[in-house]
Amino acid sequence: MGVLSIRTISFLSGARCGAAVVAVAILFFAPTAGSKIRKSAMVRIGNLVEKARQTRAQE
Repeated sequence: MGVLSIRTISFLSGARCGAAVVAVAILFFAPTAGSKIRKSAMVRIGNLVEKARQTRAQE
C-alpha cells in the first residue's frame, strides 16, 4: 500500500471511531429510561465490536 492509502485508511478508521463516540453520546442525552439506554448502548457496542472483528479477519 502507498502512503496515500494508509492515510485514507487511518482517516476512515478515525471517522468511524468518532461516529461511534457521537452515537453513544446521543444515546446518553436522549430522553429515554436509563435501562433502555444501557441495553441499546450494549447492543450497539456489541455490533461495533463484531464489525471490527470481521474487518480485522479480512485483513
